[in-house]
Amino acid sequence: MFGLAPEHPKINGLFTAYERSNFYYLSVEPWYLNCIRNNPDTWHCSVVEAAWYKKQNGGEHEFLRFDISSPDKRHTCIVIAERNGGGGNANRDRCDSTGTTDTGAPIDTVSGPVTPLGATGDSTLSLTSSSSLWVADGLISYATLDSRASAQLEHILKKATRVCSLTFSEKARPSANELATLLYLASKLQPTYTVTSTQCYWFVDTVFTALKSLFEDAEQDIVIHRGGTWNGVPIYAKESVKEVCGKYREARAALALEVEERCRLERIRIQQRQWEREQLQAAQVRAQAAEEIAQREREKRLAAEDRARAAEEQITRLHKVEEVWRAVPSTQQF
Repeated sequence: MFGLAPEHPKINGLFTAYERSNFYYLSVEPWYLNCIRNNPDTWHCSVVEAAWYKKQNGGEHEFLRFDISSPDKRHTCIVIAERNGGGGNANRDRCDSTGTTDTGAPIDTVSGPVTPLGATGDSTLSLTSSSSLWVADGLISYATLDSRASAQLEHILKKATRVCSLTFSEKARPSANELATLLYLASKLQPTYTVTSTQCYWFVDTVFTALKSLFEDAEQDIVIHRGGTWNGVPIYAKESVKEVCGKYREARAALALEVEERCRLERIRIQQRQWEREQLQAAQVRAQAAEEIAQREREKRLAAEDRARAAEEQITRLHKVEEVWRAVPSTQQF
């Protein structure tokens, strides 16, 4: 019917309804473990582009934007990944039964591009506080492109500068599942946030460079850029690309074995159900055959009983005739 919003892909953690007003946000760990990791549909969603963004105010917070296509390539979603320090809003991790957050993020932020109001992010941290340590807080925000929710994300993105981007060939694009694995492992690799080594710059650079290393056909549009700098000064970020790539390969191999085992068990369940159906059908056939045999035996018995009854009636009639003849006086006989 004219005027109705198109149907969005039912893939939690990536796509939102077109008519939904607010985008979803939640921490990296529950997003990966509850929404993405075990959802087979995410294996068929492809990362088309990864973009590096930098805010121009405050602590010049940096974050990543990913454009991901649906399995049928008819829809695209925006996923934003960032790293903050100092904890966060408890609402981020509150998921409903579908694995998504139950509240939307506000349209504007104080710290990160999509961080809920009240959370502490890079722009509130002093880069001169070298001894400051916080619990790292990775955050994922997502919405379907061209939806009402994505308009909020686009509004926020306009306040940041696009530093550079990676594009992937159609035959060698990372899946959303692979991307989520990398984001989760990178975030988990350094659980402590330090403004001098494992801050948002470290997270963005590690994930961005790891994607180039893991997917060799990826093309970067701008090689020399202002990413990883504050007021034009390069900020030290711990070298972790090799380590996170190693953990990524281990995790993907383990997940592949897990998926293979699940598939094997599913095949066994299917074969067991098929065997049970066949056994049930065979039992039903045997029962029907036995019923048919029993029916034929009943019919034979009834026919025999009918013949016996007819013979008995015939004998009875003959006895009666004989008795009549005996009762006739001999004078009336010949």
